[in-house]
Amino acid sequence: MGFWDKVYTYFYWLGKPLLKLFPNIPEHIRRSGIHVYYEVYASLAGLVFIITSVFSLIMLVVTVLVLKNLVVAAVLVVIPVVALLFAASLPALIASSRASSIDSEFPFFSSYLSTMVMSGLSPYVAFERVLRGSSIFKRTSELVQRFVLLNRMLGKDPLSSFDELAKRTPSSKVRGVLSGYIATVKAGGDVADYLNKTTRLLFNEMLVGLKIIADRLGGLLESYLAMILLTMIAFTVMYFVTAGFAGAVPFGLSSEGMFFFLYIIAPLISGAIIYVTDLLQYKDPYMDWKPYIVFLATFIPIFLFLSIIGIVFYISLPPYHPLKLNPLVQLVGGFLTLFSAERLPGYSHTSIALSTALIIASLPGAAYYIYTVRQYRIVNGITRFLRDLVEIRKTGLSPEKSILELSTRDYGVFTPHLKKIAMQLSLGMPLRRIVWDVMKGVKSWVGQVFLFILTDSIEVGGGTIEVLDNLAWFAESFEAIESERKRSLRTLMIVPYIGGILSAVTVVYMTSFMGNIAMQSGAFSQAAGLVLPSIVINNYIMGVVAGKISSGRVIAGVIHGILLTLATLATLLVMPSLAG
Repeated sequence: MGFWDKVYTYFYWLGKPLLKLFPNIPEHIRRSGIHVYYEVYASLAGLVFIITSVFSLIMLVVTVLVLKNLVVAAVLVVIPVVALLFAASLPALIASSRASSIDSEFPFFSSYLSTMVMSGLSPYVAFERVLRGSSIFKRTSELVQRFVLLNRMLGKDPLSSFDELAKRTPSSKVRGVLSGYIATVKAGGDVADYLNKTTRLLFNEMLVGLKIIADRLGGLLESYLAMILLTMIAFTVMYFVTAGFAGAVPFGLSSEGMFFFLYIIAPLISGAIIYVTDLLQYKDPYMDWKPYIVFLATFIPIFLFLSIIGIVFYISLPPYHPLKLNPLVQLVGGFLTLFSAERLPGYSHTSIALSTALIIASLPGAAYYIYTVRQYRIVNGITRFLRDLVEIRKTGLSPEKSILELSTRDYGVFTPHLKKIAMQLSLGMPLRRIVWDVMKGVKSWVGQVFLFILTDSIEVGGGTIEVLDNLAWFAESFEAIESERKRSLRTLMIVPYIGGILSAVTVVYMTSFMGNIAMQSGAFSQAAGLVLPSIVINNYIMGVVAGKISSGRVIAGVIHGILLTLATLATLLVMPSLAG
């Protein structure tokens, strides 16, 4: 007897009342794609509740009798309920995530169906043909696989299969399109016209959605700026007063509390903003992880090396320690502090070295990202190529001859790929094989989609002028959406810069000013040494927030992090003159 059999056999008595308590579990499981019977899943949720209850009960006895901590005891009481609620809502969360991934892919999937139907295929055959591009349409191809299962394996007619598919999909867009298609077929309407207009509507909805997202992000970032800037300045003033006038001020913030806020709470707030931004923003269905891998593979070792040599050994060790006198330590430490340690206060050395280390360690990853961003501009070249292909087809040339004719023109990043296609076409190689080979070198998912649709439209319907014009319209619509997204988010990108620069200037000026009047200079130097490095770290993270907002990618924030860290470093270097 397997695991699921045992769960259902021994805990079905707990699963049935849970289904009455959470009646939406069966529907959420069906739409989430979890291949488990809903009564079995409810039994598993009951098992989780029992296990967490036993654990909480044991820990509760220990806490009350030994530790006598009522706060921890209250938390332990809540744990089983939270675990049960999480288990009950997990299918809904999975269904929501699945719906989001399908929705981001579906406009392009719909454009493929529209193009294939206009090329002469029936909707059913066009739907099944998507499986040829399952490596591109990874999420929506799962819908096609289920359609094939219902239609080919279980013997249901196509309309019944589409109806069952609409009930199971978590995406409201897919349900609407499939339901509309079924109604169009039953009414004897024009299916090709319905798919074409539906696809255009999906692209228009994307454009409208971007404007709504920009408004929401604007309010979110204003709250973020106020929260970070005001709390950081207020806490810093209180902490400096506490440290500098410890003998006269009997209240204030402790070092532990300040550390907790600056190094844990503030970065967590920035991380939460990045996460919420990711939920709100439109993003490509698939992410290129290579820039992230390159960044982490270069940033971590370089930063650790510079931090250990230049900060731990050079700054933290006593002046005559053997390690500090090492020539390598002297060179790296002097370089990180920009050889200006003698004219600056001692509490600023760590912050200057940290700023320099962050900038140097981030440069390789930033350089690679700039290189990859250029590759994403291939979509612009493909869009212009498709429009020119439509115009040159009007002269009567075949699609293959038209491609050969256009290979002499400049389409930016797409030009070398087009020349390769033209060269292999002239040698008599099949277009599908050529394009699939070229697509391996195309990093942009959208670029791969348009090349795939172009190939199939030529292969199925001969690449008629009407079909190619429709495809060019889809590509131009996406280009317009991207331009609108960049234009609407470009102004929002300034908000993290304002917050970072204001916090750096305010805190550094305050540090310089109070450093000259502090009654207990030793305690104040220690306080400044705690606060200033956090400004560097939080400003770098604010740069990551700016990058996420402007481009939709976290890795883009490395460049903005470098720029904000440079601004912070410049502020630290002119610190003596700020105090007057």
